[in-house]
Amino acid sequence: MMTSRSEPSTQPLAVKIGGGVALAAIGALMGYALSNALEGHRDASWADSLALAMAVALLAIGVLSAITVATRPSTIPRGCGVLQVVVYLLAGILFLAPMYAADYASPQLVFGGIVVLLLGQTVANVMLWRAADEMLRHVMAETSAMAFWVLQTALFLYAAAERLGLIATISGWGLIGILMAVYLIASIVASARRGIA
Repeated sequence: MMTSRSEPSTQPLAVKIGGGVALAAIGALMGYALSNALEGHRDASWADSLALAMAVALLAIGVLSAITVATRPSTIPRGCGVLQVVVYLLAGILFLAPMYAADYASPQLVFGGIVVLLLGQTVANVMLWRAADEMLRHVMAETSAMAFWVLQTALFLYAAAERLGLIATISGWGLIGILMAVYLIASIVASARRGIA
């Protein structure tokens, strides 16, 4: 999640209200885009629907993070703002590409592009970790630990139930959507616990 340091607000009430209205408008537009996308894919699998929701969420967080970086740069740990925006936007694109890019290019070309984007996002994540202050590093580590333990437990229970023939197999695409949803929730929890959500 985009992190910001708490600082006393000196903005007038009208500016705060305007900011709230702008954020609500962005949320409404993202919700509208998601509903239109889902409407156009009524026969989409739950895995594609989840991936689309994750993509929209990641792109929205990226856009909101960019707005924060542009309007309140002093609230972002030095060197982290643009990197966080890049990481979120690339993650959103990476979720969209397998579903939509094959309509415009061959699957092999799309996969090659995904590999390149993933490498770029990995480099941005490493740079973000190196540039982060101690609090942001704690949030990242806590997010990863929470997500790992939740997912490890869930994966074990799922694998045991699948082996016993109690449930159907979930595709890798579905599993990565679940992983990202859990990671985003863990990120929100970790950030909120430190007062920076």
